[in-house]
Amino acid sequence: MIKKTVTVLGLLMALPCLVHTSLAGTNCTGYDENTEIIISGSVLKPGGCEFRGLKCFTMESRSRVIHVVTAPSWFLDRVHFNLHSGSIVRVVGSKFYGSDGSLYLMAKSLKHIPTGRNIQFRDSGCKPVWSRQTIKRSSCMKIFFPGRSL
Repeated sequence: MIKKTVTVLGLLMALPCLVHTSLAGTNCTGYDENTEIIISGSVLKPGGCEFRGLKCFTMESRSRVIHVVTAPSWFLDRVHFNLHSGSIVRVVGSKFYGSDGSLYLMAKSLKHIPTGRNIQFRDSGCKPVWSRQTIKRSSCMKIFFPGRSL
């Protein structure tokens, strides 16, 4: 009986974290710093795909195909975001697997290597830079480890 109660309480405590993590790939403010990586590669398909209202492109890095989720199309137009097939880019982002089983990267920033141009998609608090919502706390999701401060 005690083991069952502990298990149920553990699951109930983990549920908000799981729900919040599932929002990481949506157009809300979720961004998981625990899965943040920096990846370089070449653009395969510069546009045409969309992930929950956000535009994305496909890139290849070390023979692995990754879908990079960027921002709404109106924001990309505003910052003159224009990629071409074969462009070399470096992306900082939070990786996750989509419901289709493909690897996705929620972009925080992108650097176009040939020109050196850097585009920021999320601020230092992980909040989308195109968002007009006022969020007083950080949108970053972190796991608390002993000795790690926020």
